[in-house]
Amino acid sequence: MLLASTITTADFKIVGGGARITNQHLNSYAQLDLSLDPQSATAIVNGIPITICVDLELVQNKLWLWSTTFLERRYPMKLSYHPLSRRFTVTDQRKKSTAVFHTLGEALRQLDRFSVIEALPAAIAKKKRLAVRMRARIDSESLPTPLRLMSNLLPPWNQQSQWHEWLVQ
Repeated sequence: MLLASTITTADFKIVGGGARITNQHLNSYAQLDLSLDPQSATAIVNGIPITICVDLELVQNKLWLWSTTFLERRYPMKLSYHPLSRRFTVTDQRKKSTAVFHTLGEALRQLDRFSVIEALPAAIAKKKRLAVRMRARIDSESLPTPLRLMSNLLPPWNQQSQWHEWLVQ
């Protein structure tokens, strides 16, 4: 089975981070630790781009068991390889910008540093007990169709970090 040779595993972790609100803008950052196994690197070199998403939520923690979500954002970054130039690229799909790297390690190190600024309505910026939740994951919906179908059956294609939460300063 040809697709079995492209099964990928990854180890995604969020090492640390933080968030603060200044001038009705949410400034969030995280230090990620994204690693791909040799099969993943081979898949990328063979033309299968992998989109890594950072999911962010701004929530208000309440005394009850649940919280109120004010903001949900998805930040997709496409990791791919271009055989003619022998370079790896990371494309921030929200900013529509691309960075070029000589090695896969350099590209992953670029992805390890995440920061974002989001404008907030004044009503949200003044709320108390706000927290930012983040996770990193492979976007299985962006995979080629045969792999997208397999992603439901094979856990390695559904790799994601645990949610991490920081109080907003």
